[in-house]
Amino acid sequence: MSRFVIGVLVLVLGAASGFSQSRRGQRIPPQSQPSIITIQQVDFKNYTLTLNGKAYKLIDGFYAETLGPDLQWALEMADGPYFGDLTGDKKEEVAFILRYGNIGAPKTAEARVYTLQNGRLVLLETFAVAEEVSCELDHYMKIEDGTISLERIYANGGRCDHNEITQYRWNGTRFMPVGNTKRAACRCM
Repeated sequence: MSRFVIGVLVLVLGAASGFSQSRRGQRIPPQSQPSIITIQQVDFKNYTLTLNGKAYKLIDGFYAETLGPDLQWALEMADGPYFGDLTGDKKEEVAFILRYGNIGAPKTAEARVYTLQNGRLVLLETFAVAEEVSCELDHYMKIEDGTISLERIYANGGRCDHNEITQYRWNGTRFMPVGNTKRAACRCM
């Protein structure tokens, strides 16, 4: 009888000990903490971006697909990525230009600004910089002192009519123009 009682006590104490250890987290492996990354660790030239609800995987900053005989559509990173603190939170954001459209035809271009929140990329703003125009710029943007300057191409019949340079600053919820927009002559490459 004493061996039986001792066996039951050992079982009960073992179970209680296991319950106690699992509640303290010693028996259950600790949850792995998500790795904290900076936005500069993201390879944007080989990243999957969403445009008009569809995902596109860039390879070396480029994506192309055949739409039909003699018709191809392309998406490319045309300028950037550029890094800088644009929101005043002491963390860097990234900005770059995407140009897309049918190959050999006028293209549309947009600037995108992303930030990193809880280890995930979040799109802060999209700016139109060219709509169906046969014009490419060597640089569409500049990041400096917490502002982003964007050069927008205005078209007339698919050709560049003039450019406008606008500087933007984050106001806590979105980017707002700062100062006057400067009109400039076309400088297509």
